[in-house]
Amino acid sequence: MSLSITTIVRDAGHLGGGIVNVARPLHLGLMGLGADASFVSGNRPFEAIAKAYAVGMGGKGFTKLPAPMMRSIVHIHGIWTPFEYNAFREARRRGARIAMSPHGALEPWAFNHKWAKKRIAWWIYQKRLLQSADILIVNSGQELRRLRSLGLRPPIATIANGVDLEGLPAFEDMKAERERIVLFFSRIDPKKGVPDLINAWISLQDHKGYCLHIHGHGEEAYVAKIRQLIATSGASDIKLLPPVFGAARWEIFENASIYVLPSYSENFGITVAEALTAGLPVITTRATPWSDLTNAGLGWIVGNDIKQLRNALEASMLVDSTHMSVLREKAKSYARQHFAWETITQRYAETYAWLSAQHTPAPAWIDH
Repeated sequence: MSLSITTIVRDAGHLGGGIVNVARPLHLGLMGLGADASFVSGNRPFEAIAKAYAVGMGGKGFTKLPAPMMRSIVHIHGIWTPFEYNAFREARRRGARIAMSPHGALEPWAFNHKWAKKRIAWWIYQKRLLQSADILIVNSGQELRRLRSLGLRPPIATIANGVDLEGLPAFEDMKAERERIVLFFSRIDPKKGVPDLINAWISLQDHKGYCLHIHGHGEEAYVAKIRQLIATSGASDIKLLPPVFGAARWEIFENASIYVLPSYSENFGITVAEALTAGLPVITTRATPWSDLTNAGLGWIVGNDIKQLRNALEASMLVDSTHMSVLREKAKSYARQHFAWETITQRYAETYAWLSAQHTPAPAWIDH
């Protein structure tokens, strides 16, 4: 592969969340395909990777990058901050073709969070940048439709996220017997619906021996509110636990029986894919792009409603051990089929190749 590709993400640390968990394995996968791939972030990556450069969280160091970089294909992951603005401006100055991925930042709930500040940024510069990109890349049909509804006109590629399997046991070696744990494993943030989960949990009369583990990180003041809500509930079977990163997260997934993500907004929800990879059936909401899980027999899709969430929790706890074993195997098979980074990286590579030579036919996943 002869293309030169620069992957850009502001926060490559452990707290970079889902965005860095897409950008980092994509960069490594492109290198594996033989691409001239570089990785640029505001801070140093949480694990050392080849051809990585840190330019400061404000992006002031973009102009100091080696001259050959950012001259072919530049893929900017994330929006809203001066970092991405500076990345775009320098990429244009150097003559690159630019791909941008909002990673859910324009979904209705996320867009309306801190409404006034984002509206100002949208009309001053953010919409103009996205409109000027050579291609936008999203992770679901739901996100594609949202971007079109905002009037964005560039070509849009829809490419699912992959799951980094580093540290995961072979599928056949995963634990057959699991603990009775309902797991939430994500950022502790208002959009994730954690209060709904706690209130749904305490409204259940019988937990069937299950306990609720809430793993994650968030702003200190908000985490304190969640901690107080748990304390006030008097529930002894809810545990608020610290975040776990990297390969160590697989032990958390592998110990659990059921995964729950009651979000108010997700463009993808990588932890759902990780849960399926670890063999967990999933409870999530219609605000996420996972409605097909019901048809696949792999979970429960609910509204952002405490009663519906309680009913789904109750139904999941009533699944007997034999059927739960069948669900685990189906989930792992589904994950192997849909979230392999090798396949996904190839799709990105074909997208970049088309971007560099648009006289060729567009791949089927690109919407004009």
